[in-house]
Order: sequence, then structure tokens, then C-alpha cells
Amino acid sequence: MSDEIPMNPSVRARAEAEGDYGTYTPGYARSKAVMIAVGLCIMGFGFSQLVLPLRLLAFGGRARAEAVAVVKEKEGLPPGVLRSDAEIAKQLEPRDRSYTFWNTFRFRTREGVVVEVRAPVGSQLKPLYALIDEEGLPTGDLVWYDKACPETVVFPLIVSTWFAPVMIVLGGALTVFVGSFLFYWANRPIALPRIGESS
Repeated sequence: MSDEIPMNPSVRARAEAEGDYGTYTPGYARSKAVMIAVGLCIMGFGFSQLVLPLRLLAFGGRARAEAVAVVKEKEGLPPGVLRSDAEIAKQLEPRDRSYTFWNTFRFRTREGVVVEVRAPVGSQLKPLYALIDEEGLPTGDLVWYDKACPETVVFPLIVSTWFAPVMIVLGGALTVFVGSFLFYWANRPIALPRIGESS
């Protein structure tokens, strides 16, 4: 009988009682180590996308930015700047996805500096934000900005600011977990008891 330890103790006990079992060693440890390394790289990339939002969360300034314009762009054409919802309504492209609409926001820092920035996410067919909200006031959104360079901003309430990086990190973590499990058992023999008639 082999002295190698099977993965499942109950399987080992049954195999010892029957007196007949073999072993299987999965192998491919190097490939599974590469899988772990790839998962770590994916996690690192995801964390790198979170560095700026987390840095501005901890050390940046906060302000309410107001939507002041929409820039309509298409490759090969000069951009158009739309400064009212009436202009935007005339320029919508419900059937042409080659256009991208970018919201421009303006905010004032604590030092009184007025800054205009473009939202990090564009939208096809229509802008992500209207310029005037349902109450007739300028549409606003929260921004975190770099105090040393106010043009560097993050819009924390836009889902894509967090969703993509977090999903990348979770995907990398899952890859590392699966790779680590497979690597752990790569060179460990697993008992394969004889398959016979059930008692």
C-alpha cells in the first residue's frame, strides 16, 4: 500500500480498509505559479487605477462643480461647444454612435480659483448630464481635486470611477486564489481508491 497521503482523510481511511489505491499528482506547478503571477499583475493594475481617487479622497479638496457646457466630438470634425439644453436638444444624434458628448464642469477651489474640467466619461447619443436640472438650477456634481493642481480631478459619484478598478482587483484576486489552490496541490499526490461495487 502507498504511504502517500490523499487529499480527503475519509478517502484515505476507506482506501486503507480496502487495501488498494493509487495516487495522482496533478503537476504543472510552473504554469500555476505563472497564473498566480498574472493574477498579481492584474491586481496591481487595478490598484493603480485607484491610486488617484484614494489620494484625492485623503488629501484633496472638495467642491461642487456645475455643468456649464457640452462638447460634441466626432473624429475628423471640429468639436462643437453647446452651452444650453436647447442647443443640445438640436444636436442630439439618436442614430449615430460615432459622436461623443463630453460634459464640461466649472468649480471654485477654496482659494477662489475658478477651474473648468471635462468629465472623465463621455456619452454617445446624448450627454451624461443635462446643463439644467429638474428644479431649473445648474446641474452639479461632487468633485475631488488636487490642491496643487486643481485641474486634476475625480468625480466620485460617477460609477465608472470605482466600478472598473474594483472589478479588475477582484478578478485578479480570484485568479490568485484559484492559482494558489492549484499550485498547493500541484506536487502533492492525491489518493485514487479502487472503484468497486458499493457495499
